[in-house]
Amino acid sequence: MNERTEDDIPQEDIPQDDLERAGAAVDRLLELARRRIWVHTRCRLLMALPDTRLGDAMARVARRTRHSDLRLLVDDDRELKSGLPRLAGTVMRLPSAISVRCLAPAQDTPASLLLVVDREAWLYLVQHKGRVGLRTESRDPPGNRKAAEDFEQNWSAGSASRELRKLSL
Repeated sequence: MNERTEDDIPQEDIPQDDLERAGAAVDRLLELARRRIWVHTRCRLLMALPDTRLGDAMARVARRTRHSDLRLLVDDDRELKSGLPRLAGTVMRLPSAISVRCLAPAQDTPASLLLVVDREAWLYLVQHKGRVGLRTESRDPPGNRKAAEDFEQNWSAGSASRELRKLSL
């Protein structure tokens, strides 16, 4: 039997209210950010979320403190650049503040988004076979620590972004 992968599922098959709820949860956690924002996601999932203010939150944190830790780990930096030009513009405008790496996920893994904010908050969003699953915690230091460890492991396996890098002349 031939089963569809998550990339074969049109965005229309995912209930819009699930995506709106997930986007609102992402924005709520981003508003809490004071020093650290780490995001690991597939670009298609990030583009499917309505009007998230990730770029604005990263810019705000970068301006707030020079000790900010802003990281973006994506599957395809070209898709990010073409699909989310405002976020890509923020990243390219603040290359010393925002680090971007690429990690190609395995073919059979669902589209997911892991958001780690400061030392207490985290969010995990998964989209698979037309469904959206969401878990978010705003005051969970042990869960945040585990999410940060998972992020760090993937971050170290990733490679530097070629599309969103600062070019020296």
